[in-house]
Amino acid sequence: MRTISLKTSLLIMAIVSTFAVTFFFKLSIERAEKKAIEIERIADKTYPNNYCVQYALVALNDGWFPCYNCGVAESIYLKEGEIWKYGKTCNGEQGRYPNGLPHKNLLFKIQFIGNEKQCLIMEKEKIYNYPNLPECLKRKIVLVRPAGNKIDR
Repeated sequence: MRTISLKTSLLIMAIVSTFAVTFFFKLSIERAEKKAIEIERIADKTYPNNYCVQYALVALNDGWFPCYNCGVAESIYLKEGEIWKYGKTCNGEQGRYPNGLPHKNLLFKIQFIGNEKQCLIMEKEKIYNYPNLPECLKRKIVLVRPAGNKIDR
C-alpha cells in the first residue's frame, strides 16, 4: 500500500481549500448581485399598505426535515430552534397554512411586522443571508437558502 507524503497531503488540502473558498466567494458575489436586483424590484413596485409579517418556521425539536436544497439528499437534520423556512404573510399563520404547518415539528415564529413591501424585503434579506448563520456554517454541506425555501422567495 502506497502512502502519500505530508508535503503532497498539504498541497492537496491547499488546492481543495482554494477551490472551496473561490467557489463560495464567486457564489456569494453572484447571490449578492441577485439579491440587490430583487430588492430593487420590490422597492420600485407599489403594494397595499396592509399589515403583514415576516416569519420563520423553526424546528421545535431535533429531527429530520424535508430539504429542497440538499442536492440528492431529501432530508436534513435540524436542531431545536434552527430555521427550516423564511416566509411572508399578510393573512396570519392560519391564512398562510390553513391545513397546518408543512411539518408537525415546526413552530411559526414572527420575526418582523410591517407593510407588505417591508416584509418582502426582510424575507429576501433573511433568505439571502442564511448561509452566514452559525447553524448553516457548521454543516458539512452548504445550503444557499433554508431547507424549506424551494426558491429565493
